[in-house]
Amino acid sequence: MNISYNWLKQYLNFDHSPDEISEILTYLGMEIKGVTKFGEELEQIVVAQIIEKKQHPRADKLSVCQVDDGTEIKQVICGAPNCAVNQKIAFAPIGTSIGEFKIKKVNLRGEESFGMICSEKELGISENHDGIMVLDEKAPLGESLSSFLNDRFDTCFEAEITPNRPDLLGIIGIARDVAAYLKINLNIPEITYSTGKVKIEDFLKLENNEPELCSRYTARIIQNVQVKDSPEWLQRRLISVGLRPINNIVDITNFVMMEFGHPLHAFDYEKIEGKKIIIRRASGNEKFPALDENIYELQENDLVIADASKPIAIAGVIGGENSHITKKTKTVVIEAANFLYSSIRKTANKFKIQTDSSHRFERDLADETAEIVSRRTAQLILEIAGGTLLEGKLDSYPNPESERIVSIRPSRARKLLTIDLSKETIQKHLENLGLKQVDEEDDLLQFKIPSFRKDLTREIDLIEEIIRMHGYNNLETFLKPQKIMDKYSFYMKREVQDFLVNCGFSEVVNWSFSDPNYLDLMKIKEDDERRNVVKIKNPLGSSFSIMRSMLLPGILKNALFNINHGKHDLKLFELSKTFIKSEGKLANERFFVTGLMTGNLSPVYWKEPVKKVDFYDIKGIVEDILEILGLSGVEFSNSKESYYQPGLAAEVSYKNSIIADFGKLDPKIAQNFEIEQPVFA
Repeated sequence: MNISYNWLKQYLNFDHSPDEISEILTYLGMEIKGVTKFGEELEQIVVAQIIEKKQHPRADKLSVCQVDDGTEIKQVICGAPNCAVNQKIAFAPIGTSIGEFKIKKVNLRGEESFGMICSEKELGISENHDGIMVLDEKAPLGESLSSFLNDRFDTCFEAEITPNRPDLLGIIGIARDVAAYLKINLNIPEITYSTGKVKIEDFLKLENNEPELCSRYTARIIQNVQVKDSPEWLQRRLISVGLRPINNIVDITNFVMMEFGHPLHAFDYEKIEGKKIIIRRASGNEKFPALDENIYELQENDLVIADASKPIAIAGVIGGENSHITKKTKTVVIEAANFLYSSIRKTANKFKIQTDSSHRFERDLADETAEIVSRRTAQLILEIAGGTLLEGKLDSYPNPESERIVSIRPSRARKLLTIDLSKETIQKHLENLGLKQVDEEDDLLQFKIPSFRKDLTREIDLIEEIIRMHGYNNLETFLKPQKIMDKYSFYMKREVQDFLVNCGFSEVVNWSFSDPNYLDLMKIKEDDERRNVVKIKNPLGSSFSIMRSMLLPGILKNALFNINHGKHDLKLFELSKTFIKSEGKLANERFFVTGLMTGNLSPVYWKEPVKKVDFYDIKGIVEDILEILGLSGVEFSNSKESYYQPGLAAEVSYKNSIIADFGKLDPKIAQNFEIEQPVFA
């Protein structure tokens, strides 16, 4: 569900920033998956004026314009047919980024251009690409377009709505929750209109043959409408929530769907044969041409909206090309209905059609909302497209929903939530959400549940609503925060890993179990601390009988495996724990990073000579890691490790402690691991 910040403000009077509203929506149980800000790019665009226009000497369809941006006159080449002298225009100077495109100085057939005169589509304002965007003549020269078009700025929140809350699939549903949380008024638009004297029954009949699958169906007719492009405000509303404007009639149905969360459809009255709407199951092998330009073969279980001879919509899923609104449409039939959610889900899944309509109907909408959205659509069509609304409506509502009453015990709510809430506070929280109190006893409150909240059926549901309105973030914390990790060490290790990967190293992950013979192969002295190993009581075998006390043997085995498979140029590293036996029950665990380089330093390239890895390459890596760790004042000296080649190894000391060593592995040690090429570690 896409939620427009500006659209939300149409129903609520608040001063909260988009970031604050995003946080509030999260507190209310809506996961915000993404935030899109419209109009940010307009900061780079300036209001400018065309002061001169000449025909391009070598291109019939291009004009050479002199543009005043408030600071200097610039030459701009323009191909739009509507550019003219003295027009105020949206000008993108050199260096401006529009999407992935960056404006540069260009030469177009011998004439230089120092910027671009933009269209509305290029700026993401609308789909209009017929020509450049012409601004009001009062637009201040040199001002950023964002300041001049301040109302174009918007923020869209992409929210994940749980399936039990279909009321939140409309902006008004979102606004109702936000209003209850902020304790402010919800301003729902008043629906008023006038009708003609001709009755709808004289023009259209309604027949509902499947009341179990179609719980309600309403129809209204408006004559003499003018189908054209929607006004700018309506187009902006739809674009802000990711919908494409089509024409004013279709756009109004989409607008009302996004407003109330209940889908509608509009039919061209002249295309309805027999002047009858029939809700029925499809006949065997009926073919239906849908609005997505596919033809679907219907089966007997598929619910359709039909006229006297053919299906004109797959109920609740998609409309048909044989009845849709076109520029020639003069009389519109407004359909607002509700269908059995399981039937819609099966049909949509079978045909692999996912629409905004099916997405909502699959979540069990309220029958009462169908009448509200029908009236709201009629109101907007009369205001925007004109016409005359026929008197009355067709309404099949065979089984009206019964009133639902749910009780709550304030004492039970206080016990479960562990917060002291007064009865009055509980009443206020629930009434702000649209519930109406109908009775009260000593420790019992009874509320009438609004039709759009089908998820509220038990006392515990009301208690959950109370804590949502109180705010999970406002609950008192009884436990002291626990330090469960060393964040500094965690991010430092990650930084070292990222650095090594960026240097071309591959990270390896080896077992913590090891072979004690590796220490002999490495010629580790008997009195060395690393000989004080932790032995495993029930090892899988002698090769896994101890916990490793150093990482290098494992990486040497990784290198041997790769060399045996033809990979001789290697850069490997591992950052993990080693284990040294201690006097206590548990071993001392310390993190080490160990790396290995062998073969060519970089891939062979025909323009450059091949360079083998040497001592200074591994030394550079160690120095960079020390810099990442923020260690200064370190000292380098000859290494005393037995597995390095004498004279080609060094150790690093910091505050009288040896913290690292590096160098060329002794060829005899390498041969112990069956490696015949030089190795630096």
